[in-house]
This record gives sequence, C-alpha cells and structure tokens, in this order.
Amino acid sequence: GGRRLYELVGRFLNGYDGLAWARDQPEYAEASICACEKALGNPNVGPATVFISWGLISTFVSLVDALERCVAEGLLDPGAFVWVCDTCIRQHEGEGKQRDVGRLDDMVRQCESTLLFNDVWDRTVKRSETDTVSCLSRIWCVYEIFCTVRAGHELVMMFPEDERRRFLGALAKDSDAPTNALARVDVKTAESFDPADKERIMGQVEEVGGAAKVNEVVIAALNRALADVAARAAEEDVASVVALNAAVYLRDL
Repeated sequence: GGRRLYELVGRFLNGYDGLAWARDQPEYAEASICACEKALGNPNVGPATVFISWGLISTFVSLVDALERCVAEGLLDPGAFVWVCDTCIRQHEGEGKQRDVGRLDDMVRQCESTLLFNDVWDRTVKRSETDTVSCLSRIWCVYEIFCTVRAGHELVMMFPEDERRRFLGALAKDSDAPTNALARVDVKTAESFDPADKERIMGQVEEVGGAAKVNEVVIAALNRALADVAARAAEEDVASVVALNAAVYLRDL
C-alpha cells in the first residue's frame, strides 16, 4: 500500500498506456485499481471529492505534478481524494466497465469540484495527424465539463508550468486570445479513442438539449476557469500587462 500512482503504471506511461496496463493485470479483471488497493488496506484510497478531467495522452507524472502545484497554490486540499478514470473505472471489457462508464456523470455530481488538466491550452482542433492537441479536443473531457456545470460545481483549470507561462504570454499580447481559442471547442468535432464512446456521448448530448447548448455551457465555463488563472497571475504583479489584459478579459465575460 501507499505506492505512488506513477510507480504502479510506470513513470513515463500516459493515460492510454495506463488503461492497457490495467487490462493486462489479472487481479484487476473484476475490479478497478482503486478497488483492489482499498481491499489491500491502502489508506490513500477513499471517497473522491475532486473529479479529474484530463486527456489520456498526458503522462501520469505530469498530472501528479500539476496536482501538487494545485496543493501548493491552495487550489486543492492536500487531504482530498481525487477521481481519476484509469484507476477508478474497471478496464477489462465487459459489463462492469460499461456500468462504470455509464455512471460517469454520477461520479462528477458526487464529487465537489472538477480539476481540468489542460496541457495544451489553446489547441482545441487537430489540424494534422502529428498535431498536438489539448484535452478539449476529446469528447469525454468536453462532456465532463458540461456535467460539472450542470451539477453546479466549480471548474478549476490547471496547466504544466511551461504551458501556464505560454498562456500568460498570449494574454499579455492580446486580451482576446483566450476567448478566440476557446471559441473552437465543439462537442461535435471532439474525438474519442473508441467510436462507440462518441456515439454514446452524442446521444446524451441530444438528450440534454443538443450540441449548441452543450458548447455554449462548456465554453462559458472554460472562459471562467481561464479567467481565474489570469486573475491569480495578475495578483502577483498588478502593474503588469497581464494584469491589465486579465481585467479586460474578465470584464468581457
């Protein structure tokens, strides 16, 4: 018990690698990683209060690093339990996994807030096969943000530190940069690793009012979350260009 997450799945494995790794472990055939760890008495497993939304192309280490920075900045209680799909959803194909996936919106509601790990803040559309895009190009993340808003929960955005600096640099040049980037978020063009997942989510999207409504809700929530990032940076230097443009950005929301 007590092992770090990246020691379980390998330091350089990303989220998709983590899914494949869990499926190869016979002890996880009928239960999730967290369920097994809880049965072993691991004190680091408990009822989640923070839902983690992230693109599985990211590494676990980068996610853990971002969470540790959130703790340092006072955005995350150091004693909080976080919900991460790889470890909380059963990964072996079958009814168990399908039930877990089908309860995703319930998991968002049962948590108290959502942390969105966005490692490429402005690339929401894949322009080529080699293009690096953010989690906002993934339909699961877009839908999870919508579920967060519908539940009345706070959405907090976190970046790798170099990406946070890149965002603030773009904001210093143009107060409209965040709004322009987020305007391209679209649940209809967002992708999923499994086409069946997209079909399932789009069915749920239609049930709640359609893609246009979901996009409007999600983009507004993302702008508020990015504005919070800008506002925290502005507090560090109230006389900076970032502070001025952050004020304009906040005013225009």
